[in-house]
Amino acid sequence: MNQQQALLDIVSDDVKRVVPAANFLSDLPESNAELLRLLTRERRPANRHGILYALTWHALPADWELMVRIVADETEHPTVRGQAAEALSYAFYQHAPESPEFGSGVRVLVAALRSTEAEVRYCAANALGATKQRSLIPVLEALFDDDARPEGWVGSVADEARRAIEWIGPAESAH
Repeated sequence: MNQQQALLDIVSDDVKRVVPAANFLSDLPESNAELLRLLTRERRPANRHGILYALTWHALPADWELMVRIVADETEHPTVRGQAAEALSYAFYQHAPESPEFGSGVRVLVAALRSTEAEVRYCAANALGATKQRSLIPVLEALFDDDARPEGWVGSVADEARRAIEWIGPAESAH
């Protein structure tokens, strides 16, 4: 497969071609601009998910606000919103916790925890763990009774909230 073929496949009507294309393009940050162009036109959830998957692995700071907007957009398919949340989780390290970008990411993910879709809540909890912000532990603990499981996934929203707290880690020792 080459880049041009992958860009065609990622918007194919044959969803079996989307995943290999997304995997291939995830290793090609030079495809970022073309993926963003395709995303503006593409409406099918499987294809949008594939495009966002590839963009996630590029983790370019310029894509941060796009991911925030997609997570916030309740008209987006839950899989698409979840993938955008995952993209934020991989990019938090690029932003200082006191930065406006970091804050916008945290706010949209906390809001996503109220989604009616388990997949969105699961991915938002995961991404909040990537912030490493102990102040978010109570927000995650509030999910401990959420036994919803995204279809086909291992674990519940509550399980993911617990894992996120583990990723945040213990408080720093004063020693």
